[in-house]
Amino acid sequence: MELESAIEVFVRAFALAKSRTHPYVVDRHGPLWVMQDAPRKSGNRRKSEVVSTGINPDEVVAKIAELDVGWHFICDLHAPEDQAAVRQGYKDCGYRAVATEWMFIHDLATIPAAECEREVKRIENAESAAAIPQLAAHKRRFSSESRLYCIHDETRDYGWVTSIPIRNSAWVSDLFVHPDVRQRGYGAALMSALLADDKELGADHSVLLASTLGRRLYPRLGYQEIATLQIFCPPKR
Repeated sequence: MELESAIEVFVRAFALAKSRTHPYVVDRHGPLWVMQDAPRKSGNRRKSEVVSTGINPDEVVAKIAELDVGWHFICDLHAPEDQAAVRQGYKDCGYRAVATEWMFIHDLATIPAAECEREVKRIENAESAAAIPQLAAHKRRFSSESRLYCIHDETRDYGWVTSIPIRNSAWVSDLFVHPDVRQRGYGAALMSALLADDKELGADHSVLLASTLGRRLYPRLGYQEIATLQIFCPPKR
């Protein structure tokens, strides 16, 4: 899978996940992807996200000025060796660095076999999701456009992860294991169940963004790191 294809999976899945309360739309403007709220009666909107790859920071900033996207974040994906140069380029444009993540893909050729002391369950409907302790507290909702996997018992939940199908690929969203039960194989078991279903349901690739912690986990599950993502925003709103 090429980086451009992985980025499209990312932006379309991200926008779909944010559309649960109000439509969050994706538009392609030449080399840039722009994600932002659909028009509202109030005129107010959340911040926009602009996704870029392979373009100089000054060109990205100039294009954003033309598009007039309002308050925004820039998500720049690039090779790991370019991280320092990209950061300096946006700094020279007046932007500040906010966070760094890493993009991974899995070709689903070999699915890791991982189990833990509790069963991973796929949540089949909204009623089942609503009945799980603590999910409501985290404001998570079942969506017919995604698949939710959870480890839980009659007293609590231990962790969850979501797969969002995008064309012939799938996006991994919100892998989370509660801190008090980490290092017990729950994260690997959740991912193993998700990947097995992705493959069975016809996906060719799985795509995700990883934090520093996840960056150590995902290669053990067969994921390959393909890009660094740095997030920037203007110094003032």
